Amino acid sequence: MITGREAVVFDPCEDGALLELLKEKSIKKVHILLTHEHYDHTSGLKWLKDHFDNILYCHQSTADRLATKRGSLPHLVSFVLAQQDKEDGGHRYKDFKKNYQPYSCSADKTFETKDSYTIGELHFEVTSTPGHSLGSACYILNKKIVFTGDTLLQNDAVITRFPESNKKQFIEIALPYLRSLKKTMIVMPGHGDPFVLSETNNI
Repeated sequence: MITGREAVVFDPCEDGALLELLKEKSIKKVHILLTHEHYDHTSGLKWLKDHFDNILYCHQSTADRLATKRGSLPHLVSFVLAQQDKEDGGHRYKDFKKNYQPYSCSADKTFETKDSYTIGELHFEVTSTPGHSLGSACYILNKKIVFTGDTLLQNDAVITRFPESNKKQFIEIALPYLRSLKKTMIVMPGHGDPFVLSETNNI
């Protein structure tokens, strides 16, 4: 999302097309918003920070995790790759481990339960939705679009079996929040295509 000479990027990964677009639009500052702390949603942080002035915004527990190199270790990604290799004899985990470089970064702004964040004409209402991870959060843009990360996907149930997951928090905090949203809300999930909230049975 672009407003003037500033841009908003959710959960960055390295993306040459994104870099080209931001440079083409003469972007001077990038606001990086994180839906949670897992590696597949934060792997492009250092890359994006190396290219632009930026502001990193996330839940405090996500910030705590990213503040140390140990916290950035991709345990879950490594586990998934190792499982896939076990099934078909591949070398995904070995290749990933060879190329991965630990990093740490500091958040510029954090929140705990609820907050708001405005960039130009873009206004976000932010709510902590723990369950998938402690730092999971949803962002509602201009009361029309919700960015849910892995808290809500269209066809797959939220994963709450990871060590840092909490099924009880998902049921008691995240699920009631999701059910309170208007069914006409457009959902931008962390994986998969956008959909209208009424098009999922996961809540």
